[in-house]
Amino acid sequence: MAIVAIAAMAISIALYAYNKFKRFRAPGDAMKQWYQTKSMISLGVFILAPGLLFTLPPFWGFVELTVGLVFSLLGLVYVIYGTKYYRKILPYAREESEAMRVSRGET
Repeated sequence: MAIVAIAAMAISIALYAYNKFKRFRAPGDAMKQWYQTKSMISLGVFILAPGLLFTLPPFWGFVELTVGLVFSLLGLVYVIYGTKYYRKILPYAREESEAMRVSRGET
């Protein structure tokens, strides 16, 4: 289980950095918000993974369990709200992307 969590953390932090850099280079506001929500979801997974590691057995003590629960809840909140906002902003980002593609003369 630890290897899966470490792999999830590595992949999610790489996706977080990628989406943050893409956000700064995005041409429109909706596209920037779209990349921001994707980076928010990646950050949530990055926080959730060690939280799950701390809460799974074997338990080392009360402090580890408490820290694990806090991290798990915080990561879950980031993932849930990021997903909700992602679904909300996706149609606007598609419209903006299509409008930019048409204005550049692409087919």
